[in-house]
Amino acid sequence: MDIQRFPDCVRLLDHLGLYLRDHAKVRILVISELGEPLVELNSWEVMEKLHKLAEPERFTSIRVQKGPAVEFLLFEGLFQDREIMSYVIRNMNNSKFKVQGSGVVLTVKIREDAYDYPTVEEWETYFKTINGKRNWSECTPGERADTVIIKNLPTKWFSLDANNPKPCERFLKDAFTLYGTIRKVDYEDCVEEGELGDDITSLTSQFGIPLTFNAYIQYQNYSSFKSAMSGLKGKQLMRLFPGQKPTFSPFVVDYDRTGFMTDRVHKQRKVERERAAEEAKRKHEAYMKQQSELMAKQIEKQKRKRRKMEEKKMAAKKSKKERKKKKKDMNENEKKEIENLEDECKQVAAKLLRGILLKIAQEERERLIKQREDVMKRYSEQKKRLEEEKKIEEETKAKSKEALLSRERELRERLMKKFKQFEEKKQKQHEKIQKKKHIII
Repeated sequence: MDIQRFPDCVRLLDHLGLYLRDHAKVRILVISELGEPLVELNSWEVMEKLHKLAEPERFTSIRVQKGPAVEFLLFEGLFQDREIMSYVIRNMNNSKFKVQGSGVVLTVKIREDAYDYPTVEEWETYFKTINGKRNWSECTPGERADTVIIKNLPTKWFSLDANNPKPCERFLKDAFTLYGTIRKVDYEDCVEEGELGDDITSLTSQFGIPLTFNAYIQYQNYSSFKSAMSGLKGKQLMRLFPGQKPTFSPFVVDYDRTGFMTDRVHKQRKVERERAAEEAKRKHEAYMKQQSELMAKQIEKQKRKRRKMEEKKMAAKKSKKERKKKKKDMNENEKKEIENLEDECKQVAAKLLRGILLKIAQEERERLIKQREDVMKRYSEQKKRLEEEKKIEEETKAKSKEALLSRERELRERLMKKFKQFEEKKQKQHEKIQKKKHIII
């Protein structure tokens, strides 16, 4: 995604992909439709419902301002730009929803919220009234309107080492020199809680490493300070690299009222940081020394264990050699006695084996005889059955032959009878013809 897609962007640091962009803030009021009390509602579940109602768009961040109260819940939401804000306001206003586990119908009232941003009159009035009370001087840096506080900046976006995120003062200077000459910069770690968002503002601390910090930018003169306060109003931080989607992080701008950047406090803080760094270094060295001692103890323990294993192996080898030597030193009588016992055992085993084999042979013979008798019995039965079948077949053939001969005689008699009838008929016809001839003559 190209930077030309965001014409309202202000460049801070190109090599870090950091830009300033306008963003919009809304005020969300969640009330009960019938006036039921909302004290028992879970604010996080309500925020999840608000995220779903805003789809397909999404909040840059959303957090609770007040609630749950008896009558309403109040939230503050941020968007990437005013166009998205207008779309969500049109779609979400007067929407209704229910929270799981509760039968209360909730109504959403959403409108654009004015920015709670310091004005020129506020800081001029403040420093005029406070200087006399604290013995501050308008000529002393840090005791006048010259320091801008930018809260909730992502630590990783301004760090040199991603594995050990820590804000780089040079990056802060290069970024905010846009508004004028910077005298010095400083920072303090912070973590904003109570937010539910999809971007960096919703993150909290992990493994003791703060993910956001507050930057203190002290300008050389009042005009630069005023220009920065004016230029940062209504902005949010955007990180964009070629070929990637943009990531947004809203921040809060204020002016310093505590003298945080005065030379005395800054020097004191520097001494405390150096002392803390020395303490951390001392603790790290003590930890490394403890770890090395533990490692040395473990190595020594492993060596002792290895020595014990080797001693056990040597003892086992020695015992084996002694057994072999004892076996060799065994006298001839013991060897002969053992051989005699072995011969007796072999003889007894041979007798037992012979008896077993004879018994097996007898059983096998009986089995074969029985099998042979069964075979002969089956053979005689089969032969008898075949003879009976043959006899029946011969009787059947004889009966068939006799029936055929009887049939043949019957047919022959019928043929002879028909032949005689035919001859008689023929004789009669011949006599009739002869008779007719005689009459004619």
